[in-house]
Amino acid sequence: MHTVTRSANAVLWLAVAATARAQTPAAPAPPLLHTQIDLGFVSTAGNTRVRTLNLGEQVVARPGGWTFSQTFAIVNGYTSGVESANNLKAGLRADRAIGAGFRVYALGTFYRDRFAGVARQFEEDAGLAYGILGGPRQVLDVEVGSGRIEQRGSDGASQQYWTSRAALHYRFNFATHAYAEQKVELISDLETFDNELLNTETAVAAPLSTHVAVKLDYTIRFASRPQPTFKKTDTVLSAGLQLQF
Repeated sequence: MHTVTRSANAVLWLAVAATARAQTPAAPAPPLLHTQIDLGFVSTAGNTRVRTLNLGEQVVARPGGWTFSQTFAIVNGYTSGVESANNLKAGLRADRAIGAGFRVYALGTFYRDRFAGVARQFEEDAGLAYGILGGPRQVLDVEVGSGRIEQRGSDGASQQYWTSRAALHYRFNFATHAYAEQKVELISDLETFDNELLNTETAVAAPLSTHVAVKLDYTIRFASRPQPTFKKTDTVLSAGLQLQF
């Protein structure tokens, strides 16, 4: 893939999309503080013994023109008493509105997946975001940026490299807490141009009450150059409850 060409196309997309945003009605002001918790648990017995827990948490604060986000997610699973999944991701992010739908952002992320050969990975990134659609029914954001990744594999090998980042987030709100959502993120190595990470998340939620919903979530993580002896693609399908306050 040609990283420079993709980045140029993304910037052009930001500029052209401004006209679409001007025709979209503005969404009501979001709450100053919002908390979301996702819970899922599966346990089977008999011929097969499987136990899986997934927990996700997000806190968003919006003081003035700033938006601060803190996220945490973990998937842990056992099959016949032996650990078979161990995935953890945590992040901090700050966005600052600069007018006309544009925002600047900076983020930091920690990632670990023992069963993909990643002992630890740190990502720091900064860039520009633009809200093409601002709701209330539909939300569409695009982002372009650059940063750096430091990664250590389970074999002890380390690598560090500068990256480009492009991301898209689309959400369709059927009603309060009822929605379908798609996130796509592409991170490319700017030093070798043959190492790319693709992360996607597809989710749907249906409310049970004012603060509780049922959520179905499917994530894909693709690494074009995975750790030695490991596969390129990992997927997680989860179902559970979502709490919002």
